[in-house]
Amino acid sequence: MRRIVFVDLDDTLFQTQRKNPQADRLAAVDREGNPLSFRDARQEAFLDWLAQDALVVPVTGRSVDAFQRVRLPLGKAAICSFGGVILDGDGQPEREWHQRMTEAAQGLADLMETLLDVVATTAAGDQRDVRYRIIRDAGLPLYISVKHNTNDAEEVARLATSVAPSVPQDWVLHLNANNMALLPPFLGKAAAVAYFLERFAGEDGDGGDSQVLTLGVGDSFTDLGFMGLCDFAVTPSKSQIMSAVPWQTHRDLVAERGLR
Repeated sequence: MRRIVFVDLDDTLFQTQRKNPQADRLAAVDREGNPLSFRDARQEAFLDWLAQDALVVPVTGRSVDAFQRVRLPLGKAAICSFGGVILDGDGQPEREWHQRMTEAAQGLADLMETLLDVVATTAAGDQRDVRYRIIRDAGLPLYISVKHNTNDAEEVARLATSVAPSVPQDWVLHLNANNMALLPPFLGKAAAVAYFLERFAGEDGDGGDSQVLTLGVGDSFTDLGFMGLCDFAVTPSKSQIMSAVPWQTHRDLVAERGLR
């Protein structure tokens, strides 16, 4: 049975050394080619294990340019910019999906500019030290990104609270540590993975059909949608997903349920 692994990148397969001081193996570089993100031995072994006899498809918030700066043994197929771009096996935007995203992005371009102005005005009024911009990928305006200039996650959270009333209900305000994103309704990792599964998953190497076992791996709430489409889901023990689960110790469970 063929396996396809859909896996998030940042904070799943690697981090900055600020987040993980033990990480010492280069994973990604910045625009100038300087080391930016790293992975530790366990993350390296985890990817090696995932990739054994499987197609690994990164599913990332990174743009195509940022994905191409990842220095891991990954193929060219990927889902980038929170699902805004699907790269085929040749590393080119998949045409049909790109056409869908083009039509959707054009329809909400003016609203996205308006929301960017809201972020700018609110940040200035609250004196939040943040940077913000519309993320454009494959020629399309896809979402709004906000980051604090000194990595103050609490400041970003307070800004999110102030901005939230102005965000349309069908948009997603995603908050994860120092990162805030305003995602329009047409954008999402889950939608892109669903399309990938429909379009590519049933094809074997000879163009025929075959059964597929899928695994979804991610760390943040934006990953839950695509992870839920897979047969199995995995998350790092130190992740936004895990931190939201009301874990109990084994002793608590034994006492609560009368187990031995």
